[in-house]
This record gives sequence, structure tokens and C-alpha cells, in this order.
Amino acid sequence: MADVSWSRYGEDDCVRLGGVAPEAIVRVRAGAAPVVGELPPMAGRLIRDGDDTCFVPRFSFLASTTYTVLIDGATAAVLIRPRPDAASTTEVIDIRPTALHVPRNLLRFYVRFSSRMSEGEAARHIRLVDDDGQTMAGALLPTEDELWDTDRRRLTVLLDPARIKRGLIGHREVGYPLHDGSSFRLVIDEGFRDALGAPVRACTERRYAVDGDERRMVDPDHWTLTVPPHTSLLPLVVAFDRPLDHGLLGRCLHIVGPDDRRVDGTPSIGDAERSWQFVPRLAWANGSHRLVVDSVLEDLAGNSLSRVFDRDLARPEDAPRATGSVAVAFRPR
Repeated sequence: MADVSWSRYGEDDCVRLGGVAPEAIVRVRAGAAPVVGELPPMAGRLIRDGDDTCFVPRFSFLASTTYTVLIDGATAAVLIRPRPDAASTTEVIDIRPTALHVPRNLLRFYVRFSSRMSEGEAARHIRLVDDDGQTMAGALLPTEDELWDTDRRRLTVLLDPARIKRGLIGHREVGYPLHDGSSFRLVIDEGFRDALGAPVRACTERRYAVDGDERRMVDPDHWTLTVPPHTSLLPLVVAFDRPLDHGLLGRCLHIVGPDDRRVDGTPSIGDAERSWQFVPRLAWANGSHRLVVDSVLEDLAGNSLSRVFDRDLARPEDAPRATGSVAVAFRPR
């Protein structure tokens, strides 16, 4: 007889089965035993953990839900997922972009949570709402595979690219998800559950105004650098000509010193994703430095240093450029 119970495997919840042979066929279904044959098995993976077998679901178990565990086709246990005892402490920390105005061809948002989150929840609990308070159906890209970071705390939410790229069926039949001159809100409701099955503490939203399209490549020649004195610990400040993508800004800029080595220090992203600054760990050296920009860096509409996201083939200036990186030289005063 298998010993079946709720358990943990690393940071994930699981069903732990003791005394089960490695070759046994294990299935977990949401529902009680009398109707379990009508329900498909849950997606997940089986992992050997010592003498036990752990079923780790692809999407988190839900509180107060009954699950039936089958081993080689026979019911081994019926478990009810308990509701967390403690009050929820998970919050939405921020929503990006923080710019008040976004282009009509905006491509993505980032939502960051204070705790590890459940998968499979986003489509039900994240939505765009228009000026009249109506959900903007079809604005967000429906996807089975949610775009989480490795900690499952930051979620990337995409608007439907097929409605943004001109010439595609979605754009021709429905048009842009957003409308120039209007406003909308991105809403994350309190039903979104964390990895322990508890809902977030409160509904969170951010409001945006919609401007015209942005169809230019990102060009560091249009940035303004405020250069610090050498021998100081003052920051280098880089002001952009438009808001840039927050997720990519975190990894696409770095500084190289006169010795051709990467300068150690602390970068930070400014308000509305319109600037970036870098504070060195040691005082600035005297001599020529380089701000190195990876060509994959994008603006809010997905345009990068090397290509326009929605390219007009009739415009030669929009032809893709060589990939790699671009260096902007500066010299501490």
C-alpha cells in the first residue's frame, strides 16, 4: 500500500508517494474518485526523491480542491488540498513600464511579485481595462506557457503581436489592441495565487495613456551622457530619448574602463525607464571609458538597435543592421 501525502520538493508543492516502484504508472486527477474517469490527468512530472516518488504539477494545486491519485490505474488516495492557515502576504511589487504614456504599438509589460507564484493563473487574473471599465478582450497574447523568470516572481505579459504587426491577419481583421488618444489600465486581481495557493493581498493596477506609434530603431547617438569627475564616486547618468524596456535595461548596458576591463559598480534604472545610471565601486579612473550597449536592447514597442519590430519593407532605412554591441565613448572630467 502506497503512503500518499502532500509534501514539498524543493520550492514546489508535490504529492509524495512512499513505497511505489519506480516503474509504476502514476496519475493525478483533479476531482473525486467517482467522477475521476471523466477528467484528464494533470500535467506534471514524476521525480524520484530517495525511496519516494514525487508528483510535481506543472500548475500549482488549488486550495480546497479534491485530487485523486491513481497508481497503475487503481485509486491509491483521495486528497483535499488544505487552505493555507496564514493570511496571504504576497503583493504585486511593481508593474513596468512605469512611463505614463506608451506607444500604440506597445509590446509588453512586466509584473513583479513579492513571492514565488503559481503557474497557469495569468489568463484568468490579468487583463486590460478600457476607459469605460470594460475588459479589452483579445488584447493580451493567449499562451499556455507563461513567461516567468527562474524565481517565478516576475511575469512577462505580452500584447498580441499579431494585432500589432501590420499585414498579419490579426491586425487586418481586428486592428491594434490599443488606440491612440485613449487610456487603459493593466489590472492584476486578487484571485492570482502564489505558489502556496494563497491569493495576492489586493487588486493592483497601473493606468496608461496611449500615444502614436514608435517605429524607430534604438540609437545611442540620441542619448545624453552626464559624465562624472574622475577620482569621484559620482554616477554616470545616461538619459534616453524615449522609454526603454525595463527587463532588457537590467542586462544590456555596462561600462569598460581605460584598461579594457569591465568596471565594477551598481547600475540602476531611472523613472519611467527614461534613464540609467552607474555608480562605480572604486573612484573613476582618468582616461577614456566606454558605455557598451548590447544590440538586443529594445524600446517599449520592441524596436532594438539592430531592427524595427514592425518593419516597413519600403523604407531602406529600416533594413536590419549588424548585430553585436555598440560602444559610446566618454571620459570622466
